[in-house]
Amino acid sequence: MHRRTARLVVASSLLTIGLMIPAAAPVAAADFPAKDARYHTYNEMVAVLDQAVADHPDIVDKFSLGETYKGRQIWAAKVSDNVGDDEAEPEVLFDGLHHAREHLSAEQAIAILRWLTDGYGTDARITDIVDGREIFIVFMVNPDGGQYDLTGSPYRAWRKNRQPNPGPSVGTDLNRNYDYRWACCGGSSGTRSSSTYRGPRPFSAPETRAIRDFIDSRVIGGRQQIRTAITFHAAGEQVLWPYGYTRKDVPKDMTVDDQAALAGMGRKMARMNGYRAMQSSSLYVTDGDEIDWAYGRHRIFMYTFELYPSHAKVSSTKRFYPADELIARETNRNREPILYLIERASCPYSIIGKSWSHCGPMLDDFEIYRGWIRDPLGTDTATDGVWQRANPASTAKQKGSVPSGSKALVTGAAAGSSANDNDIDGGETSIRSARVSLPDPTGRLTFKYYLAHGSSSTAADYFQAFVEETDGTRTLVHEERGAANVDDPAWKSVSIPMTPWAGEDVRIVFAAADMGGTSLVEAAVDDVRITRP
Repeated sequence: MHRRTARLVVASSLLTIGLMIPAAAPVAAADFPAKDARYHTYNEMVAVLDQAVADHPDIVDKFSLGETYKGRQIWAAKVSDNVGDDEAEPEVLFDGLHHAREHLSAEQAIAILRWLTDGYGTDARITDIVDGREIFIVFMVNPDGGQYDLTGSPYRAWRKNRQPNPGPSVGTDLNRNYDYRWACCGGSSGTRSSSTYRGPRPFSAPETRAIRDFIDSRVIGGRQQIRTAITFHAAGEQVLWPYGYTRKDVPKDMTVDDQAALAGMGRKMARMNGYRAMQSSSLYVTDGDEIDWAYGRHRIFMYTFELYPSHAKVSSTKRFYPADELIARETNRNREPILYLIERASCPYSIIGKSWSHCGPMLDDFEIYRGWIRDPLGTDTATDGVWQRANPASTAKQKGSVPSGSKALVTGAAAGSSANDNDIDGGETSIRSARVSLPDPTGRLTFKYYLAHGSSSTAADYFQAFVEETDGTRTLVHEERGAANVDDPAWKSVSIPMTPWAGEDVRIVFAAADMGGTSLVEAAVDDVRITRP
């Protein structure tokens, strides 16, 4: 069948099943020129996705993240065995076409769908991947812009979405519209006509809100289920990892181990596809981009793949429009690193040899919120200095630094006018983790903490750690009491076997108390882990 005729048939069938774009979309059908006919328009992408669902209903599910400004659905696929169930498996995310003219990025997303569906049941590696992961693919984040780009002669070199701005300009650069370090660092533009216009505020674009809402929805029980991700862009042939907003390798909002793992995986993937590996800001500074947000807000190990060609090969607008004969070669070039990233979702830290300590059932460095609840039983009596996740100020009894990153659980983070301000007063403050499912066998509970106090402290003051079972039973596993001496803050390490609770669901509880009236008492906790056995 001739390609143009095929498109008419697809359009007719989509009308029948109610999948045509809404009336708000342009009436004239945008299409690739004949020389680039192997590229997929929005409707053709939908047809490919529908066919995959029809051919592989047991492993492919189609769903929409929401609507674009023009009313198009932002279609996504979930690929997994038992695809209708939300299983306790590591999750992986891929997305394409944030930028309208980068059509090869959508082709890369389509290629992933084909690898997974064509290989399931016939390729052992693909079968293991689909059986052990939940994989999400967003094909065109910006279909409005992508379709508009096809209305030029033959292209418009358009980058942004199609949301009008006040005045004559149109469009927001979606990859500058996320809220992490938005507009912070000269990596985006506040000029509406600029191709890197960041929008009037974070998430002002419906397309970025849709991505945000979906990724936020994958936080289950306080823990983000998406472990690794790639956003596809063009061009440059680079593998980029966070951050883009700063040129520092390890800024305060990143841990040393995270940076080592991000860089290690990035370099390994670049060796597989022949790209250059670098921190995102080494290419150029960006602020408000997706990978900074995904890591900064959710600790997802997310990468940008800048696809073919490299700047050395093509240095003009032409680099966004490689010949369609190159689609298969250039997307297949990324097969090995993409499959590697999916496999590493179970433990991104394996690249730095820290599977045992970092990839057990629990890892919390308190750099992001992971489901801890203060005063879970409603019985706390402390009137000041209650637990909080914060970057602590330095005082006589509170360290101004933490073992990793910039945050910890601390009692009263602010300094005040004296050390007696914001310390624990009036009794006990407690905090409880989200539920943790322990394997059988299981490993050890490890954490770092301190209890600091003045000379007026007594044995009535304390720091305590408990393991709480589902029926509410609490077992004290570590305790330090106060004493009538000066004890300055110093981080200590604790390691406790979790064997008694193997195979059970538990929560970890920390409590600290000033029971001595006028005692000066502070406590802190960081790097809570339950290790692999």
